[in-house]
Amino acid sequence: SSGFIKHYQDLIRTVVIPYQYEILNDRIEGIEKSHAIQNFINAAKTLNGENNHDGFYGMVFQDSDVAKWIEAAAYSLSNYSDEHLEKTVDEVIDVVAAAQDCDGYLNTYYTVKDKEKRFTNLLEGHELYCSGHMIEAAVAYYEATGKTVLLDVMKKNADHIYDRFVKDGLAGYPGHPEIELALMKLYRTTGEKKYLELAKHFVDVR
Repeated sequence: SSGFIKHYQDLIRTVVIPYQYEILNDRIEGIEKSHAIQNFINAAKTLNGENNHDGFYGMVFQDSDVAKWIEAAAYSLSNYSDEHLEKTVDEVIDVVAAAQDCDGYLNTYYTVKDKEKRFTNLLEGHELYCSGHMIEAAVAYYEATGKTVLLDVMKKNADHIYDRFVKDGLAGYPGHPEIELALMKLYRTTGEKKYLELAKHFVDVR
């Protein structure tokens, strides 16, 4: 690219994405705490039976901030090779992966604060919303780099959601129509028919 678009692509790559990373890690003075990365670290500690430091902080959908940052970085990497950024994203993905429960569930709010209430408040709990954004991030990063770590994490997460809502017949649909489009991206990327079936299920139930 060149001209107008390249100017903004460069701005996002060199200024915005690094700045957002610092915010997600609470390294910038004088702005509201994010805690988004720390939530994943603390969720992993919770799953391992360790002291989870300072618990969960932020909105119930705080995980989605990390997902959108990974997705933004992925789109930037699709245009411009950047070894430092790619290494940073890989490190964040490892942090996300460590916060996944053994059954595939992935959400820091409910893992840290309220494990017994998973999938009980689909309107306001935002679990499926957060999963959708992280699936989109996983697909974008796979398309940019060919790396499958996050894609594998989110396939396992989507399998878990399929088991709960299709196999087990758990009733309900998400408060935001987000996971449906993410599942379609996952289906197109993997060819796995169950993701198409799950997307259709949520649309039909809605």
